[in-house]
Amino acid sequence: MKCILRIIIFAIVLCTSCSRQQNETLLVQLSDIKAMGDTLPKVAMQRLDSIKPLFDNESEYMRNKFALLDTRLHDKAYITHTSIKPIKGVCGYFEENGTAAELQEAYYYMGSVYRDLNDYPNAVTYFLKSAEIAESDNYIDSSLWECTYSQLSYLYNQQFNYSSALDAAIKGLDIAEKFNTSNERTYINTSTAYFESGDTTNATTLCNKAINNILGNGISKNNADIVSKAMYHYTITNQYLHAGLCYELLKSLPKNELPRNYIPNVAVYLERFVSADSAAITMSELYATTNSIESKYDAARWLTRYYVAKGEYEKAADYAINFINANETVIDKRNFEHTTNANNFYRYRRDKEQETAIMENAAKQRFWTLLVASISIILLLVGAVHYYRRKNQLLGIIMNKEENIKQAKALISIREKEIEKEESEIKNKEKELATLNATNSKLTNQLEAAENDFRMLVAQNRELTKLTLMNKIAGNAKDIIEKVKKAAKGKYHLNDDEWKELLGAIDKEYPEFTNEVQAKFKKISEAQMRVCYLWKIGLSGPQVVNLTGYPRQTVFDRVKRAKIAFDASTDSKG
Repeated sequence: MKCILRIIIFAIVLCTSCSRQQNETLLVQLSDIKAMGDTLPKVAMQRLDSIKPLFDNESEYMRNKFALLDTRLHDKAYITHTSIKPIKGVCGYFEENGTAAELQEAYYYMGSVYRDLNDYPNAVTYFLKSAEIAESDNYIDSSLWECTYSQLSYLYNQQFNYSSALDAAIKGLDIAEKFNTSNERTYINTSTAYFESGDTTNATTLCNKAINNILGNGISKNNADIVSKAMYHYTITNQYLHAGLCYELLKSLPKNELPRNYIPNVAVYLERFVSADSAAITMSELYATTNSIESKYDAARWLTRYYVAKGEYEKAADYAINFINANETVIDKRNFEHTTNANNFYRYRRDKEQETAIMENAAKQRFWTLLVASISIILLLVGAVHYYRRKNQLLGIIMNKEENIKQAKALISIREKEIEKEESEIKNKEKELATLNATNSKLTNQLEAAENDFRMLVAQNRELTKLTLMNKIAGNAKDIIEKVKKAAKGKYHLNDDEWKELLGAIDKEYPEFTNEVQAKFKKISEAQMRVCYLWKIGLSGPQVVNLTGYPRQTVFDRVKRAKIAFDASTDSKG
């Protein structure tokens, strides 16, 4: 028998050891994939997918570690998040069982998912929660902390809250400089926030730091957008030499590596510091060579204006038609992106919305978008023909139609936000009502259970009390009981010492009575206990009133409940 027991114990220890080793191996793999994801997120995603079956039968902790890393890699790869459920479950788990580091990361990516779902208030909430953990003494992931404030700056800027955007950007820069992690992107983001708030001096200082970093490390496709932003800033603030330096840096890149913001920024630079003709040559080259439909749109738009100003209406009309065609493609692309975002948001809100309503809203939106786009295209075509004949009207009509599109989109955006706010308020009210109903039901059940316990206690002890009361007390407690009975004939209230003497005598004669009362009544006050003791020694309700000074109705109710409880107890025993 002992041999068998030893074998069983050995097997248990061996299994536990193997399980621990398996967890450690998987955690090492997750750590390696996480490090890879900082530079090669899509490759890291493939590797993570390859080991997913290993986690299917693992503990809840390991499955949540896997899910958190999966969300992180999607974010690093700039893949739009489409559902809140996976990361919400991860957050819920680590709130109960995770470390500060795990919860900081979970809150950050919860904010990222809400950002992609265009739920900016919730996104801000969870980014602030992540920052709060980072600011505590428990744990600091400086890189994630800095990214948190960068995201907050972006969200505030999207909501036109430029002062808060600047505060968040400055906070992120302070963190980066504190931990020596600042780089050109940190500087340019903070510079942009200063520029938006009207502080060109600080904006220029940080712009200079960003460009100095790039000069030291070299320009590439990954930082070309930063140089383009700096060129625009220097141009607007009339810093010719700095703007020219940025222009030369960008010219050194292949045309297919130029950033999206290059065309509008270089056009501003060439017009201001070189000539409109030079800008036209550059724009024509870019229009002919670029593969980006957005870049073609920007170049054709600028060239249309240029040739109208020169009076070359035939060329202006050609570029106007190209501009219209590119605009149509851009609209289609943006409509596709808007449709994708709408679908993602539908999945986010599907528990509270009916599919039919969503489809109707989507249909209306598509209708108005197509209507505005169609009207704009028709008017632009007509305008192009007229501009060919009439110089002074061409540019005005094009600009008016662009403004109409912006206003229509702004109205649609405002209405969507109003709908989102109303739905959020309805959801909160439903949650509050459900919570109140649940609490009321729980309290009602507890009250009924307590009353039942009280009645059973009184019933169980009523007969026993009648048979043993005077015999038990007649011994060691005879004097105090007689004193109490005499006092009960008049309106005499016992003092604390007399109460202690009485309760001690009864406890001595009835060792289990106190425990029995407390068992019957889960929560009993000292006053209620005194009534039970006086009733135990056979005093009537009026006598109890005389001794305690409690209201007559209160005493009678308590005595009645005690009788019922102990009678029920006695009956059940009988």
